[in-house]
Amino acid sequence: MLVFGNSIFAQTDKQITAIRAEVAAINKAAAKYRKKTKDVEGISLEGTEATYYVSGKGLKKIVARIYGESFNATGEFYYQGEELIFAFVKHNKYDRPLGASGRSPKVVRTEEQRFYFTGGNLIRLLVGKKQLKPDDERYDQLKDEAVGTADELKKSY
Repeated sequence: MLVFGNSIFAQTDKQITAIRAEVAAINKAAAKYRKKTKDVEGISLEGTEATYYVSGKGLKKIVARIYGESFNATGEFYYQGEELIFAFVKHNKYDRPLGASGRSPKVVRTEEQRFYFTGGNLIRLLVGKKQLKPDDERYDQLKDEAVGTADELKKSY
């Protein structure tokens, strides 16, 4: 069982390394891609602006700025072919809702989330430096939010 478990971890580590290499290659070539920026409806009540990076071979990356009443977030979604391979979400929570009387809201908490996908399956989820396991209560919720946002953004392209 231990040998089998180690081979699964080794395989996942190889997949993560390949995903990181592909993300680095997309970022390196980003200046060469066609860019299209647009407002996207239906993701957040306070607005979402998405920039799409497209090569002749299709969608490579989406960068979204998402604004909410009590937060703002930036999401980067990377594609290989038509498949989502990586998502990075930085979520900033405010101390008060927008429009509340008094001073402007301040960011009181920031959370970074990294999602690694292979074949449509989430193979690793990091929240900050902590790896969440599939039995963690937040695992499915965060995965569903990231995939749902990526799908809505892609559909709006």
